[in-house]
Amino acid sequence: MPVEHSVKKSSRDPVPLYLIPWDPDSQEHVDRMKLQRIACGWKVDQVDSWKDPQRKGQAGLHWVVLHPDHPETSSRLERHFAAYPDEVEALLDTCKTILGRPHEPDPLIPFFSPVGHIALDSVTALPELETSLSNGVLSLMNFYISTALQNLGLGGAAMRSCEKMAKEEFGAKTITLETIANSDVHPDSPRRIALKRPIPTVTNQDWYTRHGYTVYFRKEVAWTDIDEAGNEWPTASSLLRKELV
Repeated sequence: MPVEHSVKKSSRDPVPLYLIPWDPDSQEHVDRMKLQRIACGWKVDQVDSWKDPQRKGQAGLHWVVLHPDHPETSSRLERHFAAYPDEVEALLDTCKTILGRPHEPDPLIPFFSPVGHIALDSVTALPELETSLSNGVLSLMNFYISTALQNLGLGGAAMRSCEKMAKEEFGAKTITLETIANSDVHPDSPRRIALKRPIPTVTNQDWYTRHGYTVYFRKEVAWTDIDEAGNEWPTASSLLRKELV
């Protein structure tokens, strides 16, 4: 479906992204989320379980959408669609509420083509994240940028948009998150070797640290991975936080 925009925002916007809420009651939104989780390689089986928390305002899952006026948007969308042709069809902004607040779609952007997603949740299952909107703490969850568009600064832009939204729209003072610990991805890690995982150029933990997050807790067994021989590998995670000042 072709999309035309007449957004009157500058293409020089330092954050050339929109965050548009995921609609748990739209089958098109649900199907697209499953496609992106398949591309991400994790949690595709959990998408249906995200519907109810999103409706209740406990989860704040948003699509990452390129700014229509940015000079590189067209070429970036072409790259994304070439890698993921099943995502060519644009979605309609139909979500009614987000984190317990009404959502009004931008009439200038009724249709959009997401290149990733990011969640800002007010309730999580991990006590150590200290997630509590009443205490001003939201948690970053389920972050994905199209693999065809990584290393272009879009992840950092999405983070900044999320932080700005958390502070200005929901009054959050802190964002917390969980990611795999550096110890389990370094070159000599027995876990990494057994699971045949590549050596990351930049670890998740270091990437978040570069964006102002600091480690405050380590969980020795956050989840368990299984290698080709059926051996279990407990995986450690690092919990990080950033004060929104």
